[in-house]
Amino acid sequence: MDPLEDIEPQWRTLVIAAVALAYPVGQTGFELGAYGELFFDNMLSAWITVTATLLVLAIVPRKKLPVTRIYIWVLAIPSLWLLGRFSIGLSSPSDVVHPLIFLGGAVSFALCFPYAIYLIVRIANPDLPDIRETRLRIVLALIAIAFFGTGYGIGLRNELFQTCDELEMHDEVLPAHCVDDGKTDDL
Repeated sequence: MDPLEDIEPQWRTLVIAAVALAYPVGQTGFELGAYGELFFDNMLSAWITVTATLLVLAIVPRKKLPVTRIYIWVLAIPSLWLLGRFSIGLSSPSDVVHPLIFLGGAVSFALCFPYAIYLIVRIANPDLPDIRETRLRIVLALIAIAFFGTGYGIGLRNELFQTCDELEMHDEVLPAHCVDDGKTDDL
């Protein structure tokens, strides 16, 4: 007998949700810690995931896939952000506009990407229950916070984990305080 068969369904849901959120949350924390910003390619990846989910929900007849308008509006936020970014353009945004662009991207990533993952998981496997128990929600939130905090800490102190050479080898943008041959670049 396999002991994993006896796992309660809500704990299975917690495992799926935690694993699905771990990478993007940790990567986001790393970028903010190392560079103080979110990279466009990661926000674009989140936009692609969210918009693909939005398109499926918009195309499938409501009889086959009953969705409420709140699903559509939440999933439309990243597209609105991308259109706003396009309309503003990248030509030297002002000190007021740049934080708004960042905030829009951060909201898109932090709110809509996990929500899209949740919808994808729920649609793909409707037998999974919602995580309704407060303690399971707290556990999921703590896992997300732990991965974000760990990613942020590693990014902030990346010189303890990687050298400039290692980052360059993977065509990574070099943070201001990476270490090259034992010497930091920000001295």
